Amino acid sequence: MLPKELKSQKLQEKRLAQIPAFKPMKKGKLPKPFNKMGGPRLSCTGLVNVSLSHQVIFVWKDGEIFSDRAFFGWLMKKVGSTDLYPLLEMHWHPSHKGLHIKTPCNTDFDYSNRQLPSAPELDIRAAKAYDPQLEDDRLRLVERFCQVAGIELGAPEGLWSLIKI
Repeated sequence: MLPKELKSQKLQEKRLAQIPAFKPMKKGKLPKPFNKMGGPRLSCTGLVNVSLSHQVIFVWKDGEIFSDRAFFGWLMKKVGSTDLYPLLEMHWHPSHKGLHIKTPCNTDFDYSNRQLPSAPELDIRAAKAYDPQLEDDRLRLVERFCQVAGIELGAPEGLWSLIKI
């Protein structure tokens, strides 16, 4: 994907109107590339529409100690009736790398229904060490993801803090 194509996707109007609820993630309940993910330590929001052609999903991994926890966010573009193309992956690994994103920018791979292996990575400065186990920190990570992905937060009336599902 060329940089201007990726920028065009970022600039398209997208809105996350409600705070997504995290539920236990079960294998086989989501489409590719998420269908093989699941287990007792993973919770996810499921796919959430942020525009007619874009969806997001957020996943957090619990662990006994802080360094075992992680948070992930994906911005996907709908392609055809069932395919998803990843535009952005955000990862927070307290044990290594910190907060970083991957994009398909300047790659020739077809990432349809895949995540972004071997895609370019960018470090994002994190002001603190987020703990995905804490609901407030997960909300901060969702907000940071939306900022990076060009997604507006909240209902058009600005009721973000009042709406929770």
